[in-house]
Amino acid sequence: MTSTTQRSRRTQAQRRDAARIAILETAIHLLADGGYGNMTLADLGERAGYSRSLATHYFGSKPKLLAAIIDHVLRESPPAALDDNVRGAERIEAEIIGLFDGLTANPSAARAYIVIAHEAATSLRELLPVIHQQNIAFRGRIESALSEGIELETIRAGLDPASVSIAVMAMIRGITWEWFTDITLDLATCKHAILDQARVLCTATSG
Repeated sequence: MTSTTQRSRRTQAQRRDAARIAILETAIHLLADGGYGNMTLADLGERAGYSRSLATHYFGSKPKLLAAIIDHVLRESPPAALDDNVRGAERIEAEIIGLFDGLTANPSAARAYIVIAHEAATSLRELLPVIHQQNIAFRGRIESALSEGIELETIRAGLDPASVSIAVMAMIRGITWEWFTDITLDLATCKHAILDQARVLCTATSG
């Protein structure tokens, strides 16, 4: 039988988790609106409906808060799990579609991630390894799919998977930045444009 103390401890843990998530979600919405420069931990705690000191208690500093946001975003919106049977050019298309669907499904999280990536590249260099790891993972999946496609002869021979994966990633990153600066950008049209370019790059040579 569960004791009163155990129930109390569970409730306290649940309240603590709820407060932490509320602060993270509040920070995500502020970052999505470009509010990093004016965002303070004290302000976050208050905006989330808690004490001004709670965000500092949980995260300690803004860089640690941003690292926690990255972890939260990736946990809540992980890369789409793809069927192992989807390989080569089809896998590249699935990766592109999954990324753009994520922008549409959770725009605030995506925009917050872009803000954090920008800060990591400029003023918060301690966050750069985390962002770089995500970039490497995505690029690696594209490169692997290109190599598979060459082996399957569905992607043209002679193509350099490493350089093409960088080119595909650069197109996607460029569009996501344009979307960040212009929320009216038609993501569906952009997605189809990148898919078309990827198909051109991956077209198998004829006999």
